[in-house]
Amino acid sequence: MTTKPSSLAALACAVLTAVTQGTAVPAVAAPIARPAAAVFHTGNDSTGSDRTGDRLPDLDPQVLQQALSSAPDRVTGVLARISGPDGHWTGTYGTADITTGAPVPADGRFRLGSVTKTFIATVVLQLAAEDRVDLDQPVQRYLPDILPDSYPPIPVRTLLNFTSSLPELTSDDLPTTPDGIVQHRFDDHPLAELVAKAVRHERPFTEPGSLQVYGATGYYVAAMLVENVTGHTYQQEITTRILQPLHLRDTTAPETDITIPGPHSHGYIAVPRPDGGTQLADITEQNPGAGGMISTTADLDHFLTALFRGRLLPPTEQAELFDVPDVPYLGGTDNDPGHGRAYYAAGLMRATLPNGVTVWGKTGSTFGYTDGMFTTRDLRRRLVYSFNPTTGGGNDRALVNRILSAAFAGPTDH
Repeated sequence: MTTKPSSLAALACAVLTAVTQGTAVPAVAAPIARPAAAVFHTGNDSTGSDRTGDRLPDLDPQVLQQALSSAPDRVTGVLARISGPDGHWTGTYGTADITTGAPVPADGRFRLGSVTKTFIATVVLQLAAEDRVDLDQPVQRYLPDILPDSYPPIPVRTLLNFTSSLPELTSDDLPTTPDGIVQHRFDDHPLAELVAKAVRHERPFTEPGSLQVYGATGYYVAAMLVENVTGHTYQQEITTRILQPLHLRDTTAPETDITIPGPHSHGYIAVPRPDGGTQLADITEQNPGAGGMISTTADLDHFLTALFRGRLLPPTEQAELFDVPDVPYLGGTDNDPGHGRAYYAAGLMRATLPNGVTVWGKTGSTFGYTDGMFTTRDLRRRLVYSFNPTTGGGNDRALVNRILSAAFAGPTDH
């Protein structure tokens, strides 16, 4: 089914969470100009996937590079990687460090934010495959003292597909102003604390499973479930179940380390000055928090490929990744990816682009870093991107729109 062009823009902004929301501030001066680096070639590779449907539009390196460089006043650096049988391309734009002017490293690490949710969902589904978690049972069975007694049974599956009805954190719960973000970026917020703050608010709807709305609280609870069932932190389970078996050596799931190991671009936020202008504050180092994984475009591409090929989940649990509930999306419109209906499954979202190409993936954002990974179901084209916004957490709708369109819809859709 072909969607309206505006659905692509809605896809770009569909991932804001209460914890990683930032407050927009006036645009700052563009970073030091650096020549963009790009590598481009077409040809087949051995993905082992079924190639179904028509070939995707040819990659246009000029259009791709223009997409990466289309927001010089709002980001300091961008990198993207496209892989698959229908072409390869790697590009960067901007600077990794505004002080030295160092170029963005194509193999640079970046913070994942809510892309961590896909890893958490995978671990929960693995536990389901091991008969250690029943997706149809209420989460209260596994975490009896976490949710208020007044809550109805919340099936585990609804945590993963955003139909749990759990409330979200608000700007009153955590700092969201630029000054507050800088001042409190090293604060630690345990999962139990985040959930306890969230459940003080009113639930968005009453019947679990009846509506879908994106949020973070369900995944805080899912991570706590992993920890209660396994006796290990969810970061440890992600490491032993996913990162080590797939040899994702450039991907980490830190619990307390505030640094980013290896090559990386710095993250910044524009902080207001007394004279009405702004200055960039370096927030690269920050408490990893609940979405604190770190990775590279190559590792995320490897993870996405393994996940879709069934290397991490047996068929029954694999199907959960693509099982979008047939329910309304709360507050949804005809212009969003689901046309008013749900568009998230367990840890993945689905969107059909203006040219009719359907992609699956996940986006994420934390202060100073925004990223995403998307692929066609048959893996014939895969995109992973990251950029460094200066306006706090959240997506830059126009930039994500340009990158996704350039990667999957072709130059005629710009």
